[in-house]
Amino acid sequence: MRTVLVCTLLLGACKWTDFDDIADAAWVVSTEKPDNDSANWAVAIQRVQRGGGGATLAVVGASETLYSEIAYDGSGNDKVGAEQNLAQMFAIGNLDAQPLLVADPTQDQVALVTKSGAASIAVLSGAAGQLVVHSVFGPERPDAATFMVAPGLDGNPTPLPSQTLVAQDDTVFGTFFVNPPNPQPKCHLVANATAVNVRALAAVRLNDMNPNDDVVVWGADGKLFIFAGGIFDGDHGGAACPAETSAAPLAGPLDVPFMPAGGSQVFVFDHFAVLVGHTDNGGGFLGFADLATMTLIGAPHTESGLKTAALMELGGQKLVLAGYPSNVVDGTIAGEVLVFPLDTTTGLAASPSATLHDAQPESNQSFGRGVAALPYNGTQVVAVAADNEVFTYFRLDPLYADTRQGR
Repeated sequence: MRTVLVCTLLLGACKWTDFDDIADAAWVVSTEKPDNDSANWAVAIQRVQRGGGGATLAVVGASETLYSEIAYDGSGNDKVGAEQNLAQMFAIGNLDAQPLLVADPTQDQVALVTKSGAASIAVLSGAAGQLVVHSVFGPERPDAATFMVAPGLDGNPTPLPSQTLVAQDDTVFGTFFVNPPNPQPKCHLVANATAVNVRALAAVRLNDMNPNDDVVVWGADGKLFIFAGGIFDGDHGGAACPAETSAAPLAGPLDVPFMPAGGSQVFVFDHFAVLVGHTDNGGGFLGFADLATMTLIGAPHTESGLKTAALMELGGQKLVLAGYPSNVVDGTIAGEVLVFPLDTTTGLAASPSATLHDAQPESNQSFGRGVAALPYNGTQVVAVAADNEVFTYFRLDPLYADTRQGR
């Protein structure tokens, strides 16, 4: 087990000498790259929902594209297994620096969305290490992706099972097929006669009576919209969802003071959204919005270096885990994770309640290039990806006590 420094505002200044015994503040498992051909393991991580005790974390490696899972038992012991070589099985070569790896909130599966050819992308989804590939023809790159419960095709009132929705520029593509190779669901997004170039997607259901999800869209110009879920029900009659291209979005625009790059994120709970944006030159944005009124709440964070985030809940308190993998720690570009409390009335806290980084920071460690809130023994714990390593916090005082069974 590698010791990781935990600096919390409640414990005072962030100095290693403040801690007589780091075990009093945190209990962390460090899982290093297994013996495989990946030279860049843990470029992305994502929680997998599984029943019973323990937890499962999906991990993606690059330079030899691999999918693997870390299984944690109820006592915090880790084991890497369920490995798939995506290059050999699906001809998936090098990944983006920040791959799109999304979790299905309705069932035990994740999806890796990645470029796979000159004019196609691949959506690899599944559970228990058994990924299957869906090819999406037309787009050259994925700018955004989300899982959503889609409306029934061609007017069918029964919604479809949860599926992935993928975007490039102003076009979204569904990965649900009826008797393949029927036309693939596809839709061009337009608002006020202007194309909406998508940079982040999320599913939302503002009306509990609605049997399917609608879609939150954050555009390259910073504008935030909600579109009807029908953007999933695409090109079945030769036309690209005419209702959505001619009608106004359900809500928006909300003018967000940030223009996000592809791979930015939106996390939705109830009628609220956490907006996690980055630019190609290192800019960062962390904001909070009310989707019912389409307004921003509180002051956003605009620190540079933000790459990814995750939404966490502990005892009814919402927290945002924000990863800054290029931040300087003790004079070294090693990376850190900031934990921001979230209040639905006032927004994100101005200062983090906890700061996480390696106690012995290493150059270009990229600590925080992936983060996840991992369901474990009935609660959520923090998982952080770094260069060829994953840190999982089973105890993180004062946020949560030891979650391991029998401890």
